Amino acid sequence: MARLEGGQLTTREADALCRDAELLLSSARTLLGEYAEVHQEAGRALGALRSELAKAELGAIPVTRLKDVTDGRLRVGLLEKAGYTTVLQVLETSPYQLQLLPGIGAHTARQMHAAAGEIAQAAEEAAGIRIDVEWRDPKTTDLVIALHRLVDAGPDLPRARDIARDLDERLAPLLADARPARGRLRMLFAGSERRDRAREALATMARLLDGARDIRLLITQVTTDLLRPPAPEFEAWTDFEFRSPEYYGVLAELAGEPIPVDQGLLPADLAAKVNAQELDDTHRRVSLRGYQAFGARFALAQRRVILGDEMGLGKSIEAIAALAHLKAKGGDHFLVVCPASVLVNWIREIESRSTLNAYPLHGADRAAAQAEWIRRGGVAVATMDSLYRLENPATVTVDMLVVDEAHYVNCAVPPTRLPTPRPS
Repeated sequence: MARLEGGQLTTREADALCRDAELLLSSARTLLGEYAEVHQEAGRALGALRSELAKAELGAIPVTRLKDVTDGRLRVGLLEKAGYTTVLQVLETSPYQLQLLPGIGAHTARQMHAAAGEIAQAAEEAAGIRIDVEWRDPKTTDLVIALHRLVDAGPDLPRARDIARDLDERLAPLLADARPARGRLRMLFAGSERRDRAREALATMARLLDGARDIRLLITQVTTDLLRPPAPEFEAWTDFEFRSPEYYGVLAELAGEPIPVDQGLLPADLAAKVNAQELDDTHRRVSLRGYQAFGARFALAQRRVILGDEMGLGKSIEAIAALAHLKAKGGDHFLVVCPASVLVNWIREIESRSTLNAYPLHGADRAAAQAEWIRRGGVAVATMDSLYRLENPATVTVDMLVVDEAHYVNCAVPPTRLPTPRPS
């Protein structure tokens, strides 16, 4: 048990440290491998659906469009004479079959088929994906099942994936540098420069592994979630109905962001103001897609806003991200007003997407819930019908008010006696 020069670690201790690092590296690589497989499966499902949608579009595109791709060089009249009227018909015919048509040679046939392929690729890339629970065709169902595996891994998946990538990048070279320290003779004959590098690598690994228990648990849990088999069709569709924003978020990542979220249609000065807005994630338990982070920043920067987007893209998540940011900046009391039909959904979303406590100010226990909210802080969730009965002491300041389905608000309802929200 010879000690390394400098008396830092024995050979056995160095070997044990390296084995511990190898185990963590193996766990990180396992997670990355499983994530890549699940992600690729979702990508294949998305590609298959896009291909089907594009195919339907190609069946309506006239064969004359082939000239547009080749700057008018192709003589498509020969195709029309042979009965080819759409780009889809050309795409589904091999170049060899095309060259058998009168007046079409092998080179022209390849050009025609390639032009049809270019149009098909453009159609696939432009195909808009909408998931409708009322239209559960096989290709869309395959996509929902594939997305379910990514969504079901939980909100910690992006963080675990990034940590695993960082460990993979850092531990592999450290282990290579530390290799001489794992054997007394190897260390003896390594040379002074190599020995110094080995000691530095061991010290860096020791710091990296110190307190890594939570990282190990996170990687293990997320890997276990990714290893679950695909969900049955009914389970995946049911989960989509309850958590559609997460599905659309993953879908946006797979398909690419639908708009340039850093600018959008905003004036340059306003876009710069939004992009400069900090967004603290200390109390947030969900990763945001680009457009969601932009929406949350927009709300914080402008303070009085209307978030309007298509159903399922995550407006509630954007609102919760803003609430979590204000909590990190010292905010205590927040209020969400919504229709009674979605009150339970808001409670569930707040508690699962943030560390904030949620209190339903509805039903028989609303007085007790309100008292607890006043005492401890958090997010009170009230229905529109009950809002006018809500009274709070002057000492309570509402740091942010969120109104869901605000167009349903009846202007005749008497205003509440809640204090005006204070600036962020």
